[in-house]
Amino acid sequence: MVYLASQSPRRRALLRRLRRPFRVIRSTYRETIRRGESPSANVIRNAVGKARRASLPHDAHGIVIGADTVVYFRRRVIGKPTTLGEARRLLRALQGTHHWVYTGLCLMDARTKRYRAMHERSRVTFRRLADEALERLLARMSPLDKAGGYAAQRGGTLIARIRGSRSNVIGLPLERLRRELAAFERGRAR
Repeated sequence: MVYLASQSPRRRALLRRLRRPFRVIRSTYRETIRRGESPSANVIRNAVGKARRASLPHDAHGIVIGADTVVYFRRRVIGKPTTLGEARRLLRALQGTHHWVYTGLCLMDARTKRYRAMHERSRVTFRRLADEALERLLARMSPLDKAGGYAAQRGGTLIARIRGSRSNVIGLPLERLRRELAAFERGRAR
């Protein structure tokens, strides 16, 4: 069994693409961004914390997935905006430039608590939008629950190009996850 320690509907939808049975569980871990820590260290620390603090059933067996996503722009690690004004300012600053999206993954054995952690990185280039188009986009995509204030799956007018994994930009790098799950399961079988 695979346990997804995330309430994100986007991660749930992505994980369904792997065509594996999974169960969504809560994690009591609160993600944080530490200044002075690299984007990869931030997302890995948060992903591990989410997996370790997952609310597993007492008889759980299988793999727990913890994940965390941030944006890295102008030497700053950026998580979810806290206000609509912050999201608007951030999206304006990102226009016509590129930034990096990092997602940390943690795969943890539900019984032994042994884990493996890694990250994936994608480069995203934004177009420039008129203020009216940006406002329509903000109204459509609920920016406060997304790293960087945008959703790649709804950002077609905003995103000019993605180098790397598109699913990583959405919040769960499926290509990497598929490989890492297979390797983790082989290691558990020994």
